[in-house]
Amino acid sequence: MSGSVCNDGDGSDCEGCSPPTFFGLNIFFLPDCRDSFVSEDTCCNNFANVKDFSSIMVNLLDGFNSEKDFSVVQFATNAQLVSNLSSAEQTDQVIERLDYTGGFTNHASAIQTCQQTFPSRGSSGRKNFIMLVTDGVPSEPEYDPEGAAKAAASSAKSQGTIIIPVFISPYNDFSALSFMRRLSSDGKVFDVTDFDSLDSLQDSLIEQVSCS
Repeated sequence: MSGSVCNDGDGSDCEGCSPPTFFGLNIFFLPDCRDSFVSEDTCCNNFANVKDFSSIMVNLLDGFNSEKDFSVVQFATNAQLVSNLSSAEQTDQVIERLDYTGGFTNHASAIQTCQQTFPSRGSSGRKNFIMLVTDGVPSEPEYDPEGAAKAAASSAKSQGTIIIPVFISPYNDFSALSFMRRLSSDGKVFDVTDFDSLDSLQDSLIEQVSCS
């Protein structure tokens, strides 16, 4: 999930999701990126929705009658490996504990970090999938972010990895959707117009994985 999910499209890096303090006391108003009734660690409802969706997908995919493991990569300005290949139960616990980091959007780093969690091609006999959840085109690294993302995706796909983009696109941006199709392994992008609708993709994503 990208670091911009809490900024409502205003370009903010949302790195200050906690209220400011004055002589050690919190000042009682919410920062721009923070939603009411949402914890400081979660920051906004969009991030909570992405966490819920990710957890649901892990548990649904765990129902496949095959050997499987899951890793979690959280990305913003850079990507970080949160959990290496683990069981669905362990991964679900990791997702539950994720905190919002703020930052921008680096698809290249996200894809590269995901790819590094997989065993070398052919060593396990299993298929490798990356489900990339994002709400916009990349803005990082500073030099040619889209070119870097496409290069990372091409490298992963050349190693047999199947990339499935999940794209939240409030404005049905044709240019952004076209870019996401170039990251996808088969040109498909699973897109919705808001974070609340992510759960509507469950069945089609399960079908996509099962048929790949």
